[in-house]
Amino acid sequence: MKIIPLRQSLHERWRQLDSQLSVRRTFRQLQNLVVGRWNILLLLMGFLLGRAVLLEQVSPFALPFLAVVYHLKRDRWAAVAVALLIGQSTTPNGQAVWMLATFLLYIVLQKGADRWLKRDLNYTPLIVLTTLLLTQGIRLGAGGWSLYGGMLALIEMVLSVLLTFIFVQSLPVFTSRKRRNVSLKGEELVCLAILLASVMTGMVGWTYGDMSVEHIFSRYVILLFALVGGGMLGTTVGVVTGMILSLSNQQAVLEISLLAFSGLLAGLFREGKKWGVATGFLIGTSILALYTSPSVGLWTSLQESLAAVLLLLLTPAALTTALARFVPGTNENERSQQEYSRRVRDMTAKKVEQFSHVFSQLSRSFSSHFQHPEQEEEYLQRFVTELSDSVCAGCRKYEECWGTKFYQTYNGITDLVALVELADNKGKIQTPRSWKDHCVKSKDMVALIRDKYETYQRDLAWQERLRETQQIVSEQLSGMSKVMMDWAFDIRRETQVLTTQEEQIQQALEDLGLSIHRVDVMSLEEGNVEIEVTLPHDDDLESCRKIIAPLLTDIVGEHITVYEKEGPLSENGGLTTITFGSAQNYEVKAGVAKAAKGGRWLSGDSYSYTNLGTGKYAVAISDGMGNGPRAQEESQAALKMLEQLLLAGMEELTAVKTVNAILGMRKTDEVYATVDLALVDLDTARTTFLKIGSTPSFIKRGNDVIPVTASNLPIGILEDIDVDTVTERLMPGDMLIMMTDGVFDAPRQAANKEAWMKRAIHEIRIRDPQAFADLLLEKVVRERGGHIDDDMTVVVTKVDHSIPNWATISIPGMPRIRRKEALSN
Repeated sequence: MKIIPLRQSLHERWRQLDSQLSVRRTFRQLQNLVVGRWNILLLLMGFLLGRAVLLEQVSPFALPFLAVVYHLKRDRWAAVAVALLIGQSTTPNGQAVWMLATFLLYIVLQKGADRWLKRDLNYTPLIVLTTLLLTQGIRLGAGGWSLYGGMLALIEMVLSVLLTFIFVQSLPVFTSRKRRNVSLKGEELVCLAILLASVMTGMVGWTYGDMSVEHIFSRYVILLFALVGGGMLGTTVGVVTGMILSLSNQQAVLEISLLAFSGLLAGLFREGKKWGVATGFLIGTSILALYTSPSVGLWTSLQESLAAVLLLLLTPAALTTALARFVPGTNENERSQQEYSRRVRDMTAKKVEQFSHVFSQLSRSFSSHFQHPEQEEEYLQRFVTELSDSVCAGCRKYEECWGTKFYQTYNGITDLVALVELADNKGKIQTPRSWKDHCVKSKDMVALIRDKYETYQRDLAWQERLRETQQIVSEQLSGMSKVMMDWAFDIRRETQVLTTQEEQIQQALEDLGLSIHRVDVMSLEEGNVEIEVTLPHDDDLESCRKIIAPLLTDIVGEHITVYEKEGPLSENGGLTTITFGSAQNYEVKAGVAKAAKGGRWLSGDSYSYTNLGTGKYAVAISDGMGNGPRAQEESQAALKMLEQLLLAGMEELTAVKTVNAILGMRKTDEVYATVDLALVDLDTARTTFLKIGSTPSFIKRGNDVIPVTASNLPIGILEDIDVDTVTERLMPGDMLIMMTDGVFDAPRQAANKEAWMKRAIHEIRIRDPQAFADLLLEKVVRERGGHIDDDMTVVVTKVDHSIPNWATISIPGMPRIRRKEALSN
C-alpha cells in the first residue's frame, strides 16, 4: 500500500527536475546566442552600422556587414540582422522596411549561390552587388526616376561593394580565433580603422552636454592606436576616421586635420605610455582648435579630448596588449610571433620524436629476428623429419627405429647428410655398414637425401640472405631513428628563451652605429653557437665578417664567423638575415689532380670534399669498375648517396652499409666501386678513415710519411660488408694524400709500391694542397713514361689551425654573455 505513493512522488520529483533542466538548457542556449564570446560586440557593431548614414540618405554599411558575418559566423547572422534593423529603426529616414527587403533578397540569393556554387567568401561582393542592383532598381522604379536619386543609388552600390572587401579584411580580427597570433598587414590595419570609423558613424547625433559622442570615441580610438603603434599608425587612423565622419556629418570636415595631427603627436609621445600619449594628443588638439574654432568650440574640443583621455586611462592593459599583438613591430607582436613559432617548433619536435621512436621500434623488431635466427640444426631437424615421413612411413620397423632406437636412427640420417655434403652431391657415397644393418630401406634413404639435398641447401642460403637483409634494414632504421632524434633535439634547442642575451647583443651592435632589426640567439652552447642577425638592408658579407663577427667574438668569448646569408626577400620587407656561428679550431683545404685513361676526357674516378655542417669535413674518392661512362656512373652514384646520407646526419658506418646495400640491390650484373672516406673532426682534428676496396692513404707530417691501410672488398659485391675503420689524430700542417689504384699501381717495376709512393711523397716539399696533388700526379705519369694505363685521381688535404682574419671589437662596459644563465632560462 505504501509503494504506489512512493513511486508517484519519485515520478513527480523527476518531472520537476526535468522541467528545471529544460529551463536551464533554454536559458543557456539564449545566453550563448546573445552573450557568447564576441556576440555582444557583433550585435553592438550591427546596431551602430544600422544607424550609420552617409550624405543624409545613403546607408551602405548594413548589407556588407551582414554578408560578411553570414560567412564568418553562420550561426549569428540572424541576430546581427535583427540588430541592424533595430539600429535603422532608430533613425528618422524610415528605411527599415527597405533594409529588411534587401536582407531577405540577399539571403535568397546567397542560399541559391550556396547550392550551385561553393560556399566561398570571394563570391560575396558579387552577390551584394546583385542584391543592390535589384532592390535599388525596384526602389527607383516605384518612387520615380531622378538623376540625383540615381547618383545616390550608384554611390551606395559602389560603397557597399568596397565596404564588403574592407569588412572581409577587418572582421576576422573580432570573429576568428586563428588570427590571434597573426600580424596585420598595413592594408588590413587601414581596413580595421575604416570598420571602427564606420561603427562610430552610427553615433552621429548623440551628445552629452555640449560634447559629441562620436568625437569622444573617435579620439579614444586614435589614442589607443597611437599608444600601440606610434605616430605613423596614429596619423593613419586619424585621417581615416576623420574622413569617414566627415561623410556622415559635413560639419566635421575639420576633424580630419585635427585627428591626424593629434594622432601624430600622440604617437610621438608613445614612450611615455598612457600619460605621454595623452599629453601629445591634448597638445595637438589645443593647437588646431585655436586656429579652427572660436572660444566656445575650443573649450568643447578640449572637453571631448579630456573625456577620450579618461577612457584611455581606464582602459585595461589587457586590451592594449591584445591589440598590440596585431600590430607589426611592437614588442607584444614580436613575443606573440615567438610564442607561436615556439609552439610550432615544440609540436614539430614532438612529431619527429614520435617518428624516431617508431623507427627505433622497427629496428628492434628486425634485430630480434636476425639476432636470434633459427640455427642450422633446426633446419637439419626439419630435413630429417621430412625424410622420415617420406621413407619410414609404413615401414614395419618404424616403431623400433623411432622409438627405442631413436638416437641411433637420427644420428645415422645426419651422418648420411654429412656424407652427401662432403661429396657435394655428385660423387659416389659409401654407405656405412652400420646403417645398412640398421635400416631396411637404406638405399631409398640415400637416394631421397640426394634428391632433396639441393632444396635443403637452397633454403639455408635464402634464410641466410634474409637474415643479412634484416640486419641491413635494422641498421638503416636505427640510423634514421638517430638522425630524427638529433633533429628533434636541434629543434627544441632553438626554443630556448634567450631574451636577455639577444637584447645585450643588439644593444652592442647599435652602439657601433649599426641599424639592427632583430637578433635571434638559437644556441649559446660552447662550440655550437648560432646567432641570427636581421638587418633592414642588404648588407654585404664582408662588412659582417669585419664588424659584426669580431664584436660577437668578444661578447660570446669564442671565435665567431659568418655561416650563411639569407635574403633580402620582398615578403620580409627587404630584410637580410645573416647567420653567425662558432668557428672551428681547424680548417681544411683540399686540392685535386686527375687524369683519365689514355688521356681521355671522361674518367671513371669520382671525388668529393665538403663541410658536413656538423663539425666534420668529409673527403672521399671512389673508383668505379673499369673505365669510361659506366665506371663514372657507379663511382658518382656511390659518392652522391654517401654524401647525402652524411649531410643528413647519419652515422658514417651506417651510411656506408646503406650505400653498399643500395648498389648491391639495384643492379643484376656485377658492378662495384671502391670508396675511400676520411672524416676530419674540425674541433679536434681526429680523423676517421673508412676504406672499402681502396688503396692506402698517406699522411705527411714534416719529413715523415705515415701509411693508412685497410683490407676489404669493394662496395656493392657482398650483401653485408665489414667496414674497416682507422682513426688517426692529425696535427696542424699535416697533409693527407688519398689516391685511386691507377696512381698507386702505376710504378709497376717497383717491388714495393707502398715504399715507392712514400718516397715520392717525401720528396715533394710544397705545402699548397693543389700544387702538391699536381706534382705527385706528374711524378707518377713520368714514372710510367708518359703513359696513362688507368684512371688516376689524387686528392690532397691540408689540416691547419683556424686563425681569425680580424681582431675582436671590444666595447667598454659591455660584459660577456653568461652561458649558464642562458641555458637555464
